[in-house]
Amino acid sequence: MAVKNLSTRVAIIGRGAKCRGGSSAVDKSAYISRTTMYSEYDGTTYYPKYTEDLVHNEVMLPVNAPAEYSDPSVLWNSVEMRESKSAKAQLARSYKINLPNEWSYELAIEVMRDYVKRNFVDDGMCAQFAIHDSENPNTHQRNLHCHIMLTMRPILEDGSWGDKQKKIYALDADGNKIRKKNGQYKCTTQDVTGWNSRENARKWRKDLADTINAVNDKNGLRENFWEHRSFAEQGLDTIPQIHLGEKASALERAGIQTERGNVNRRIMEQNKAILTAKMLVAKAEEQLQKLVNSKPVEAVRNTANEVLDMIRAVVGKKGRLELPVIKSKYLRKISQRQALQEQERMERFVVVNQIESFEQLQEFKEQREPAYEKLSAERQQIAEQIARLEQLLVAYSEYEPYIVYHKTSNSLKGFAKRKYDKEHETELREYDSYRAKLKKMLSSDEKITPKKWTAEKAKLEGRLQESNPDYARVVTELASTEVIEHNRKMLAMTREAEQNQRSQIHSRNKNEQLL
Repeated sequence: MAVKNLSTRVAIIGRGAKCRGGSSAVDKSAYISRTTMYSEYDGTTYYPKYTEDLVHNEVMLPVNAPAEYSDPSVLWNSVEMRESKSAKAQLARSYKINLPNEWSYELAIEVMRDYVKRNFVDDGMCAQFAIHDSENPNTHQRNLHCHIMLTMRPILEDGSWGDKQKKIYALDADGNKIRKKNGQYKCTTQDVTGWNSRENARKWRKDLADTINAVNDKNGLRENFWEHRSFAEQGLDTIPQIHLGEKASALERAGIQTERGNVNRRIMEQNKAILTAKMLVAKAEEQLQKLVNSKPVEAVRNTANEVLDMIRAVVGKKGRLELPVIKSKYLRKISQRQALQEQERMERFVVVNQIESFEQLQEFKEQREPAYEKLSAERQQIAEQIARLEQLLVAYSEYEPYIVYHKTSNSLKGFAKRKYDKEHETELREYDSYRAKLKKMLSSDEKITPKKWTAEKAKLEGRLQESNPDYARVVTELASTEVIEHNRKMLAMTREAEQNQRSQIHSRNKNEQLL
């Protein structure tokens, strides 16, 4: 197992030149969401630099936040208008995270939604997160990553912005404020929220690594162990690599062999989405490999049809097929997305399935979709049952350590019982609390049966596992149709643009001849 050092970048967005996250929260939001936004503060319309790599964009709000803040433009304009024009004004916190490229889009969305909620929104922050999947044009290495923007002011009960800091006045022996020579009172400032503490930053980083490791472990991805500690904290005499830029590949693996640490395996235990977004790494790759082995290369290349012609035309222009990152129902379920960019594999997909025209491609898609819908519904139902059993087992694991105190108390009488109950008052109170929590999760006729829950959960997981090959096959097939359809549209747009450019050049040359 190799150690992969967690790559995160935290920066402050503020009015001053020293703020490394930029000077406008609206500009940053437009950038990560790949949408055009207007800033009420500076009167500028911000246009995104890229648009093709957006996987997901979402705003998450604490309970006190106004509902209109779910629109990122409203949220960040409100933030900017609330702050002063001072060069010291801090607007928001920016957080960039590299994610495992092996993750499907669906899995990345669910994991990051859970992470953002637990670490930021539940603590009172408004958060916007956006997931991108960019590609290095030279190496074709994909870079799945997440941008997070966080507010720095608390939201009060009435929905208004609160203060970041409060003044603590120094008092004399009589309890009076101490006045300084300039007439002002002597005081210090204290952070109201605690969000700026280094301890919080370490906690967020560690929780992210624990979350990634727990999710990877649950999905059978044990090649890398993600390490949250810096090289110095690990005691390594290593200089970290510099950030390679938004279009560059992910950081190289450290290559240091180590024992798997104890990661928090319960972080994602209650998240049913992980079950329905099972990575399908091996199974999807298996389906693609079958295409590779199905026919000789020359047999594929010598087969002429309009779909193959389109694939070859795109590869001739760009070297490989493009992925429909923004609009993809099925591709987002695949972890080995880059395999669907390879000419050889996609040509074999077309030939093996006897697709000779785009009309036949559409028919193929329509034939496969009912099978997908049926399998997807069945897996969702199983996943929900497993998720409930996991919740019950987690609740029981909290309750179980205190059962012995309850049994011992019930076995005693008189003075011995009173003495024992007093000595173990906390444990007995915890027993009542955790038992009540567990019973609340059960219906009136259900009993506490952890062995039965464990057996039932294992049986359901077996059923889910059995459905993986069929599910992987149909998802891979439908994702392949999405990639082909997307590249057909992109090629048509490219050809139209080229034709328009040729027409403009021809018209310009003709006008010059007339002159």
